[in-house]
Amino acid sequence: MSAPTDHPQAQELERISQILDQNPIIYNLVMQDIQKKPVRSRAGAKGMTAEQVIRTAIIKQMFGFSYEELAFHIIDSKSMRRFCLIGIAEKGFKKSVLNKHIKAISPRTWEAVNTRMVRWAESEGIEKGRKVRIDCTVMESHIHDPRFDVV
Repeated sequence: MSAPTDHPQAQELERISQILDQNPIIYNLVMQDIQKKPVRSRAGAKGMTAEQVIRTAIIKQMFGFSYEELAFHIIDSKSMRRFCLIGIAEKGFKKSVLNKHIKAISPRTWEAVNTRMVRWAESEGIEKGRKVRIDCTVMESHIHDPRFDVV
């Protein structure tokens, strides 16, 4: 693998990578889920590791990518390839493979991953884990079509 770049986004992915590696139980949890629902390839393609599955899921969530966009950006970006543990000579994964593997992660596993991350953040003095902030400002309002504004 190549060295990470100086870009802030690449540095953020590198830090997330370090945190994941400090919490290998996350990989074990994901492995249990993907082994329950094995993804078979008719083309004989190599499957994804638990590490790759959780990392691609993180990328998808962080950037709000569709599976098609996820497949493209992981292949196109050197720092995303590095983060997702995809070697420079490897082809990467198609959107259908990414979809099947990421969807194999159960809600129970996501909850366990979140719990593990909160505990880790507490132990590092980053987070107390007592409150959850959800940003969901929704208000009903009258919005009119601007084409009908009177000048």
